[in-house]
Amino acid sequence: MKRLAIIIACIVTAIAANATPPKLNVESLFDGRYNDNKNVTISIYKNNGNYYRGLTVKNNPAIIKSIVEAISKDTPRAKEYSDYNGDDGQYTSLQIVNNGETIYIGLQRDRHGGAFFFIQGKEKAFK
Repeated sequence: MKRLAIIIACIVTAIAANATPPKLNVESLFDGRYNDNKNVTISIYKNNGNYYRGLTVKNNPAIIKSIVEAISKDTPRAKEYSDYNGDDGQYTSLQIVNNGETIYIGLQRDRHGGAFFFIQGKEKAFK
């Protein structure tokens, strides 16, 4: 009986360890700090098990710098990472796996001081 209790405890611990929130640095950008900023448009959607959050930033280099810093802190966790610098702007993308699902993170910066940032994935990836 004692052995069975230990096995059950190990299984419960393994399941709990696998089902943990990703605790990404980029998620903190949606904590409400930009809700009243006229240079930022926030989009959040949940639909059919998918979760999407986006920020569109106009003429605010400080906010764009905060996004870049948050992405750089999450980059070591990425299974895939790319950064492309072209004539029309810079593009950064990451893929981070959590709970067996992929979280897609992207940032597009244009040459005119604007940016578009998003996080997208199955809801299960954020739990």
